Amino acid sequence: MKNWTRYLTLIMAIALSACATKPPEKQPVKLAVTQVDRGVVIWLPDNVLFEFGAHTLSPEANDYLKLVAHLALDRTTESLALEGHTDSVGNPDYNQALSLKRADAVAEALGKLGVPAERMTTTGFGLTRLLAPNDSEVGRRLNRRVEIIVLNETVAHLSQGEPSNQFEDAFEKLKAELGERVNTGGFR
Repeated sequence: MKNWTRYLTLIMAIALSACATKPPEKQPVKLAVTQVDRGVVIWLPDNVLFEFGAHTLSPEANDYLKLVAHLALDRTTESLALEGHTDSVGNPDYNQALSLKRADAVAEALGKLGVPAERMTTTGFGLTRLLAPNDSEVGRRLNRRVEIIVLNETVAHLSQGEPSNQFEDAFEKLKAELGERVNTGGFR
């Protein structure tokens, strides 16, 4: 009887493990970048941006910031400008302070990943540089952001030797989400 119980337990364990679904494979992160006069803007996707009124990074931000830290530490010696932004809801003075807190949160996270503080500057722009109209939740969410600008750098140099599927054009990504309603002057 004892062997029969072990045999049945083994069969049940095998059957249950066969029924278990594999967790979905984690998709590699892809940075949205664009070349501007000052350097390369790295735009983090909306799933790692900030909730309304918040300056705390989402857990999903970690993989993106690890990639940014890799680029900053291994691909360039240029400085990073971290520029915080908000949507247009609320008091302008509050939004100005919140945008700086957002930039500081990204700087702190990158610092924990090894990027030297002396290579980073933070600025808050509040609601003065909108990427999208604030007439929808999508637009407001896209405006709650921190742009990382690798000053005096080129996309070609940053991406040289890196996997080609690691980057995408930031404007094309925004246009796919918002169409022609994207404020092309939002990235500077």
